[in-house]
Amino acid sequence: MKRQAVRSPRQAVSTANDNVNDADDYLAKIERAVVLFGGALLHLIVGIKIMWGTITPYVTSYLIQYDATITTHRTLHVYTVTFLGQALTMYGGGLLEKKIGARATALLGTLLISGGTFAASFCTSLYALVLSQAVVGLGIGTAYSAPILCCFKHFSSNKALVTGIITTGTGFGPFLFGLIAAAYVNPNNLPTDVVYGLFPSDSPVVQRVPGMFRLLAACYAAAGLLGSSLLSDPIDLPESVSKNEVKFDPKVRVRQIENGQGESAPMLPKGTGSSSTVPSYDDLLKINPSFSGMQDNGIADELENGYGAAGSQTKGIEKGHKRYGSRTKFKTTYDLTTSEMIRDSLCWLVIFGAVCSGTVGFYVAASFKSFGQPYIKDDHFLTAVGGLGCLCSGLSRTLWGSMADCLGTFRTVEIVSYASPIAMILYTLTPDSRGAFGFLVCSLYALWGANYCLYPPIAAFLFGERNMGTNYGFIFFVFGITSTFLIDICGYTSISFRDLNFAFAGLGFVGALLNSRLRYLTTDIKDETIMKHHRATSSVGSIF
Repeated sequence: MKRQAVRSPRQAVSTANDNVNDADDYLAKIERAVVLFGGALLHLIVGIKIMWGTITPYVTSYLIQYDATITTHRTLHVYTVTFLGQALTMYGGGLLEKKIGARATALLGTLLISGGTFAASFCTSLYALVLSQAVVGLGIGTAYSAPILCCFKHFSSNKALVTGIITTGTGFGPFLFGLIAAAYVNPNNLPTDVVYGLFPSDSPVVQRVPGMFRLLAACYAAAGLLGSSLLSDPIDLPESVSKNEVKFDPKVRVRQIENGQGESAPMLPKGTGSSSTVPSYDDLLKINPSFSGMQDNGIADELENGYGAAGSQTKGIEKGHKRYGSRTKFKTTYDLTTSEMIRDSLCWLVIFGAVCSGTVGFYVAASFKSFGQPYIKDDHFLTAVGGLGCLCSGLSRTLWGSMADCLGTFRTVEIVSYASPIAMILYTLTPDSRGAFGFLVCSLYALWGANYCLYPPIAAFLFGERNMGTNYGFIFFVFGITSTFLIDICGYTSISFRDLNFAFAGLGFVGALLNSRLRYLTTDIKDETIMKHHRATSSVGSIF
């Protein structure tokens, strides 16, 4: 008979602690899954602005009963003001999330989105509808970043996948709600007028428009309330992990990796803080506040102890902030506040590259049905194309993230920027072919989705993650204002949609040239060995 080994008290305590840790890990995984699902659910209603192209003929036909001067050009104002409202509150939404939390911020956004949509059901003038949809835009901007920032607190790595899952809802929501709207308003697939491309005033389609807005408001409220209620902050680090128990050698701050670039993060004992042996910036602050002088962007800068990015001695951190400029290449990234970022010319190169390349898809989402109806007399087909386009906008973001992993983020942005205006020209030249029209609309939506997937990580990488909410909020604010202005001008003209298509294609080529310049400036920090290392180990790099 074998004698059973007797465990020491220390071994018994260790086993008990391991069991407790396993249970905590299991609960943490459930919590992360719930929060991620809530974020994706909330983003179903955050992306509804790109559904406007699907319902434009219905709403325009309804308003023309009360104002004979209404045209599909003029109702572009409804679309642009929604985007403008989002741009105005994106920056404030990031600040609000820090003060009242993700759940309260998301609930406020849901109230504005569903309330503005419900108010639209009572609007009989273009100005009233513009006002109600401005409220919707304010809600979208308020709620947009809250679930993303909340999930970032739960996931110390794989942030690209997290962002992709959440923002997939941005594309799936318009797809779902667009089909619901079309099925309710035009269940019999009634055609539009041959001359004006609108429904007659006595058509049952026109009479159902107010009910459509009320139905959509109820759907938005249900999805938003459920998604918001699932958002929560993660459990803090255990009290046993305190700054008194973990000590660092202040000189061990730079580690040489493949091409000689340093990493500005000390090694953390396994089992402490993050699951990785290289801690995130937030982990370091919780353990030792003295690390607040370090850069959290994964590329070492000048440090308090005088050791620089390549391990050479420097004079320490200089006063004021670093600047990139937009004329010469740079090898180091900096963590900038929003005010510092604004004063840097590189910030404006990023913004106007995004504006010129992203406005192409922004415009197509508003006008594809108005452009296609004279050639394709099938409302349900056009609605399906728009819905699939919205879906492609969301689903393609994982593709763009994977492409960035293979080719590099900045090069991927450059490729997408050239592909978009080329697709726009082909879309304009082949409206008679259903297959070509559907494929190119979906392609333009997918290329547009790359902007939302790639520019946030670019902003985080170039300007730092610590102020990402406000930094990207400002970038999106300027993008929204400028893009809205460019498209809103179209509402005051009688230029054909065909000619406008060519004009926006030209604008897209300008954006491609600007993004080529951005790619050139970042050549020296674009080494994918370094980038993948940051994605796996740092709080900023892992957002890619």
